[in-house]
Amino acid sequence: MYTLFIASWLCLPVFPLNPIAQDTIASVNMHFTVGVNGPNQLVGSGLELTSKYEIRLIHPVVARAAFDYRFGKVTSKLFPQGHLHTATTSIDLLYYRGTRKLTGYLGLGLVYTFHRYVLAGDVADSLRQNYQITEVGIRPNFGFRITMGLRFHRDVSLEIGITEVRPKLQFIRRLSETSYSVSTHRMRISDVRVTLGYLWSLTGS
Repeated sequence: MYTLFIASWLCLPVFPLNPIAQDTIASVNMHFTVGVNGPNQLVGSGLELTSKYEIRLIHPVVARAAFDYRFGKVTSKLFPQGHLHTATTSIDLLYYRGTRKLTGYLGLGLVYTFHRYVLAGDVADSLRQNYQITEVGIRPNFGFRITMGLRFHRDVSLEIGITEVRPKLQFIRRLSETSYSVSTHRMRISDVRVTLGYLWSLTGS
C-alpha cells in the first residue's frame, strides 16, 4: 500500500519547481479539516476533526503540528463492544511542489494517541459479573503517519493519510476489595483517512 501511495504522489500534475521568490505556500497557516476515517481492526468508519498549525521552514519544507479527534464504534468481534474516542497529537514534515492553482505535497510524521474506551452498558455488566473485569482501556502510544495532499488556490485542501499505531489493550480485573490485576493485549491499528480542509494564512507568502 505504501508503494502505491508514494507512486501516486509522484505522478501528480504539479509543476514547475518554484523559486523561493515566488513560493506558493504562505509562511504560516492555520488549517482546519473534516473527514472520514476508514474502518480498522478495532472500530468502524467515523468522523474526524483536525486543527493544524503550519510553518514554512525553508522552501520547500513545511513543519506541521496537529490535533485530531475521532469517534468510532467498536465493531471487532475480538474485543468488547462499545465506543472509542481517540485524540491524536502529531508533528509532521511536508515536502511540497506546485503552482498557485494546484500544489501537491507528501508528509511523514510522528503521532501520539490517547484513547477513551467506553463499554456498552450490557457488555460492561457481563464483564463485571462473569470475569470481574471492571475497566477496559487502551494505553497511549506512539505511531507514525504518511500524508499525501493537494491544495487548490492555496486555501482548499484534499488529503489522504495512513496512520499506524500499536497500542496495548488493557483489562483491569478486581480480585478483592484491596487487590486487582492488569492484563494487556498488544494490537495493531492501521487506518486510512480522507479529509477536506480550509487554510487561513496568518502571514503573507
